[in-house]
Amino acid sequence: MRLQVQYASGAERKYRGPIDVARHLTKQYGALGIWHGLTATMSQRSFFFFLWGSYDVYSEWLRSLRMTPSFPYLAKAGSPGEVEGRPLSEKLINFIAGGLAANTFWCLCYPVDVVKNRFMTQGDENPIPFQKMFKHVYRTEGLYGFVRGFVPTFIRAFPTNASAIFVWESTMRLIKNEGRR
Repeated sequence: MRLQVQYASGAERKYRGPIDVARHLTKQYGALGIWHGLTATMSQRSFFFFLWGSYDVYSEWLRSLRMTPSFPYLAKAGSPGEVEGRPLSEKLINFIAGGLAANTFWCLCYPVDVVKNRFMTQGDENPIPFQKMFKHVYRTEGLYGFVRGFVPTFIRAFPTNASAIFVWESTMRLIKNEGRR
């Protein structure tokens, strides 16, 4: 992460590459320095439970819908007055459920992601521990500090994750030889 931030800032470069970052971290923090941000990363990554859990919920909900010839064009299977319609394709279900799950994920984990990024990119002089970084962000920026940059992340999340999950599920169907379902 430090290397990425350095390239983005355009300032004088402190690191020459990934190996130089690893050397710097081990010099600063000892042999375990390479894992300096592991706690922060694992805290943020633990929210993937919500991505995959909500993906399953959205997928099942979308499988329960049937296409209808008139507005609203979708009806729950077995609903009163429903005209028997065909189900949504698995590919469409994968795409929509993947995008909705990504938005759910980012709504829940974004504050932790902000704190993780601040922790991992802070300077080496007087570093703030990960647990105290939450308090630091709140003290210096208020609640807004936890959601700064959320809108672009939220907008980007649907198409990128929907596409990724669609490709993953399509590839799994091909590997399992389920054809073009």
